[in-house]
Amino acid sequence: MQPLIKSTGLSEYKISHNLSLSTQSDSAVNFLLEKYHDCREKHAQCSLPERPTSTAYPSRLLNVGTEEHSLIILCSTNMFRDEEYVCLSHCWGEMKPFTLNAETQSALVRGVNVTTLPKTFQDAINVTRRLCIQYLWIDSLCILQDNEDDWATESGRMGHIYAHAACTIAATASKDSSGGLFFARCPQLLEPRRVYFDFSPKAPWLEGKDVGFTLVGTYLCDVQHLAERCIEDAPLNSRAWVSQERQLSRRLLHFTSTQLFWECYECTACETYPECLPDWARPFWLVDATLLKDRLRNITKQDKDGLDINTYYAWVTYRYQYSRCALTHNTDKLVAIHGIANRVSQATGDEFVAGLWRSRIIEELCWNTGHPTTKTTEWRAPTWSWASSNAAINFSLLTKFHGGHSSRHIEAELVELDVRTKASGQLEDASMKIKCKLLSA
Repeated sequence: MQPLIKSTGLSEYKISHNLSLSTQSDSAVNFLLEKYHDCREKHAQCSLPERPTSTAYPSRLLNVGTEEHSLIILCSTNMFRDEEYVCLSHCWGEMKPFTLNAETQSALVRGVNVTTLPKTFQDAINVTRRLCIQYLWIDSLCILQDNEDDWATESGRMGHIYAHAACTIAATASKDSSGGLFFARCPQLLEPRRVYFDFSPKAPWLEGKDVGFTLVGTYLCDVQHLAERCIEDAPLNSRAWVSQERQLSRRLLHFTSTQLFWECYECTACETYPECLPDWARPFWLVDATLLKDRLRNITKQDKDGLDINTYYAWVTYRYQYSRCALTHNTDKLVAIHGIANRVSQATGDEFVAGLWRSRIIEELCWNTGHPTTKTTEWRAPTWSWASSNAAINFSLLTKFHGGHSSRHIEAELVELDVRTKASGQLEDASMKIKCKLLSA
């Protein structure tokens, strides 16, 4: 849909009409570099809240060197503490990327030629170098893929890895590691257009009709929910693991198929709107992945008594988005949100148990899918948890219609809860007892 926005108030948005023929051009990449450096200099909310500890640091990083270096080298971070690094968020897809395992580890430690890596990895290395950062973290090259213990350790600290990165490069438009970050484009089809209407309510076809405003003026014709089409609907954000990576990253560089987007705690922008994304270009609220991110940033110390209604609404919106995403391994349902669940828990003081928040446990049990649910054949959560379902999880009716009522009273209470969880977030066992009144149905 191409909405028409009246020119009144458009002056607050800077609109660029200098899109190049490719997102790989210097002008396109320089837009992101400028936003990155501007963020580092001026955005206090985007700075690291604390120095990362050894348990929050990735065990390995790739030394990408500079453009003069043809090799990248896998390094142990045992002696690292303050070295900056960039993360890559990407789709594995059907084509399994080059990975770290027992056979390839020695070669990666010695150094492999950049040209032997998939295109997405090559592009990410080049962008990292242009950011003047020496180290890059790529999951498939920094976690031993054939070692369950190493995978469990690194997946358990995934939240810290993305949260402490200088920024995250998102291969938003690529369905696998061969797609790369950059794409050709037609600028004429992407740039917003100003349209002038010179007819008024006195026009013959409006005679006799009650029109209480003038139609004469300049309008802007642009794509509604531009960020939703370019980012939320892109291949990368259909993957469950990516949902957490985006939530926890302080700064994101989105490489979409049409233009480049910048996202941080204080600013969301794109090449077309280089200073700030206007409201009409933002995603529809139900699929806006930044809602929970923004809410967690604004929680104060006084809020640490469980999920208040605003935080809970942001969470169930995020849960809806996450539950629509795909997983390669069904057992990762709770593992892939372990980091963001920890972040919510730290911010609110609440406890995440088998996918539900303890302070709202009865309300949480009322989740629904709106249609018959499909469950996995392999156990990953009890049937009373939404994590047992493969369907999209909607707001519970209790939340939707009664969430804001101060006088509401729940005729049920938790009696006993027994949950055992691995360090990765994967459930081992879960059971509960509740006390309530039975109703005939």
